[in-house]
Amino acid sequence: MSQPEEQITTENDQSKNNENYNQAITSVLQSEQLEMTEDIQSGNEEEYDQEVLSVDQRNRNITDARKSAYDGLQKQAKRMKVISDNAHPKPDIGLTVRIPVPDVDRGRGDARSILAVVLESTEDGFYRLGTKEGVIAKYYSRSEFSVCPANILTVDDVSKENELSLRSVARAQSTGHGF
Repeated sequence: MSQPEEQITTENDQSKNNENYNQAITSVLQSEQLEMTEDIQSGNEEEYDQEVLSVDQRNRNITDARKSAYDGLQKQAKRMKVISDNAHPKPDIGLTVRIPVPDVDRGRGDARSILAVVLESTEDGFYRLGTKEGVIAKYYSRSEFSVCPANILTVDDVSKENELSLRSVARAQSTGHGF
């Protein structure tokens, strides 16, 4: 059998399986509906009402559990935000910060971090940083750098014409040969 014939056969088998599945579901639903109709007609309305009430109660319980889980997640997020804000102080524009350089972006003899200055901050809490070599292309969050106690660089020291990656800045500030 060729490949297109096998594919057509497989698609036909899948459509037959889907039809059988749909027929089975329809027959189960119809039998359930018949049982409920028979209960109502035979005077078992109380049992039917009890089943409806238990389903309604279950749905309310599920809704309440979802709401309490959502509220718990919101409280936890607020606590985490407060802890993070306390651990990482908000830097002012013009402060010198230290950015750690990942191991894959530096040579063995290169520095583990670079110094940069905070140029601007966004509404979302991200910061634009610059070095003597140029402005770093990525925006950083407070947890990605640490504030230096002394202001080594100023905003005037930053070359604003160049936009570089952290790897390029690390290579430019390196005193080694990149190996």
